[in-house]
Amino acid sequence: MNTPPERPTRGVARLSPGLRAAIILSGIAGLGLALALIVHGGLRDILRILDLAGWALLWVIPVHIVPLALDAAGWRTLLRGERGTGSVFLTWVASVRDSVNTLLPVARIGGEVLGVRLLMTRGVPGARAGASVIVEITVTLAMQFLFTLAGLLILLYYLRDNTAAHMLIIGLLATLPLLIIFFLLQHRWGLFQLLERILQAVTGREVLALIGDPAHLDGAIQHLYRDRARIAWCAWWQLAGLMAGAAELWFTLYLLGHPPSVLEAILLESLVQAVQSASFIVPAGLGIQEGAFVLFGAATGLSTDMALALSLTRRLRQVGFGVPVLLSWQWMEGDRLRRGLRTEG
Repeated sequence: MNTPPERPTRGVARLSPGLRAAIILSGIAGLGLALALIVHGGLRDILRILDLAGWALLWVIPVHIVPLALDAAGWRTLLRGERGTGSVFLTWVASVRDSVNTLLPVARIGGEVLGVRLLMTRGVPGARAGASVIVEITVTLAMQFLFTLAGLLILLYYLRDNTAAHMLIIGLLATLPLLIIFFLLQHRWGLFQLLERILQAVTGREVLALIGDPAHLDGAIQHLYRDRARIAWCAWWQLAGLMAGAAELWFTLYLLGHPPSVLEAILLESLVQAVQSASFIVPAGLGIQEGAFVLFGAATGLSTDMALALSLTRRLRQVGFGVPVLLSWQWMEGDRLRRGLRTEG
């Protein structure tokens, strides 16, 4: 008996009702915070800044492909030897992952699940696809830790004797043992088997069904970690992607008429990313992104209206870049569905 073709939406993780409710409530609260900040910052002043920049702001949409392409280059090093995983395809998949996590209420889970699924459509085995995504995420976390530490050191330079800045750095360093434990669990004891029940409770059986036997996944993860040169190259590309994100922020502020120094761009990008990652349950970082730009922008002399104009420009990029990418993904899934129906017929 033929198996019915998969529906296009299956690529995104199905969340438990409790987590879905938490996401919706946090999204409503975040939207309220964002609107309050915009009203407080002066809507007229924010719109004036955006109006002065004009249509040139649309350049932020295509520029976003640069950090994603660098991320994809790091991912590709983990998939070396797999057919159908060229740079163009992986850059597109990285764009889909980023757009899903940014625009859809999936608590930054759906993009990773979808990445595994899209790799499997190219013939990559489930365990290999899952291992590449999990190891890439771990390497990205390590590089983001260093990137955030750099941002905090720059913040400390700007604030100098500020006790709060010292406490922030101490707090970040306190999380380093957790990152090391996370790595060791994957590398030595098989993290995925330990987290199988937790993952199933959050996303249902769908992720496990995609990847297959957790023991095979653990073996694939450990195999990747044994290739230290491959991990080092992945880390290099991920760090380059983070720096490209800082360059993207610099370019955005340049278009807004307030080009920062390189250090200021790294400070803002690294700390805003860190805050958004920590509050991953809030859809699109609503309110969190705006508040982070206002808070950390103040340390660099960025006015509240300019910080909010920067955040709104990033929202423009998220929608302008993400919607076409999501439509391309849906078109691909629809095409696969149509071909499956023709094959059955």
